[in-house]
Amino acid sequence: MLKAPPLSKQIRKQQLLWFSASNSYVIVDKHINDLIKLFVSHPKKPSFISAAYETTGVSHSQSELFYDEIDSLFEDHSLEEKTKIEPLAFDASQRKFTETYVINAAEIQINYSHKKVKEILHPQIAHLVSEKSLKTNPPIFDIFYANNTLYFYKNTVLVDAYEANNYHILQGNFCMQLLCIIHGKTENDWLGTIHASTVTNDKEAILVIGKSGKGKSTFTAHAMASGLNLVADDFSPILSKNKHVYTYPGAISIKSGAFESLSKMIPNFDDLPLVFKGQEKGSVKFIVPFQNPSTKQSYPCRKMVSIHYKPGSKTELKEIPFSEAMAVFVPDSWISPKETHAKKFMAWIAGLSFYELTYSNTSEALEVFSKLFNSQG
Repeated sequence: MLKAPPLSKQIRKQQLLWFSASNSYVIVDKHINDLIKLFVSHPKKPSFISAAYETTGVSHSQSELFYDEIDSLFEDHSLEEKTKIEPLAFDASQRKFTETYVINAAEIQINYSHKKVKEILHPQIAHLVSEKSLKTNPPIFDIFYANNTLYFYKNTVLVDAYEANNYHILQGNFCMQLLCIIHGKTENDWLGTIHASTVTNDKEAILVIGKSGKGKSTFTAHAMASGLNLVADDFSPILSKNKHVYTYPGAISIKSGAFESLSKMIPNFDDLPLVFKGQEKGSVKFIVPFQNPSTKQSYPCRKMVSIHYKPGSKTELKEIPFSEAMAVFVPDSWISPKETHAKKFMAWIAGLSFYELTYSNTSEALEVFSKLFNSQG
C-alpha cells in the first residue's frame, strides 16, 4: 500500500509531522525524518534497505530495523474506523429536564433525558441559565441516554452518538456547537480547540496547560482572582483566520484540594454547590468567570505555560521544548483535520514560546507569570 508522506515542519532542532489519515502529530529528529522520506519513496523493504545503505551508509540489518519501525509508525497512524452506533429516532417524550441558557445575545435551549445526563454539561454553564427568553426560536439541543449510549441532537436532527464512557467527546462536540453560536462561526473556521486555559491582561493572552493534578485550574482561578481575565477554561478555541484565542464562557472546575486557598480569594466560594464528577475527580466546585465589560472576544497569543504545582518547591520559570508542551496538551485537544489547517497549526506552534512554571507559593508564581505579558519571548 502506498504510504502518503506526512506534512513536515522543522521547529527548533526537531521535525513536527502530521499524518492526515489519523489527523495526528508526531515529533522526530532530522535523521528519522530523512528516513521517513526515504520510506515514502521506497515503500518496498528491499528497495528501502538498498536506498538507506547507499544514501546514509546504514548497515542492511539496521536499515531493516528502521523499515519495520517506520512501517509500524505509519500503521499506528493510519485511518481508524469509528465504532458504528445504531441511530435512535428522536423522541420528544425523553425531554425530562429543560434549561435555557443566554450568553451575551445568544440563546440556546438544552433538553436532558436523565439527571445524570444533565450533569455532563450543565454544571459548567449553570451560571448562564436564564428565566427570560430573548428569541422565539433559539437553537434547541437534546441529549438522550439509551442502551448505554448518549445521543446528541440539534433541532431534532441527530448530530452524533457516543458510548456512555466517551461522554467527554460529547462535551467537546457541544462546546464546539456553543462556540460557533456565540461567535457566529462554523466548525470549519476553527484551527482547533486546545486543552488549555487562557488568561489575559486585556492586551494579549497566555495559554495555561498542565497534566492532571498539577494545579492548572487552581492556578487559573488564582490568576483570575488576582486581576487577570479568564478567556477560556480547559477549552481554548483558536480561529484559523487570525490565530487568536477566542472567549468561551465555561466555569472553572476546582477539585477539593484547592478549596481552602480559593475560599479566601473567590467571593461566596464556600456557598458554591458540590458536584460529584466521578471517582477520579471526586466532588468539585465550579467558579463562575468574573465579568469584565471591557473584555474583548479574542486575543493574540504567543506564549504557553505548563503549570506544575510541587509542594515545598521554589518558584522557577524555565523554557521547555515545544515537544514537551505538545505531549501535555495535544492528546485531549481537537485540531482540525483539514490539511490547510494542519499547516497553519504547525506554523502557529512554531511561533510560540513554551515555559514550565514550577511553584509552591502561589503569590510568587503569579508575580513571575504576570511578567510574561510584558516580555518579548
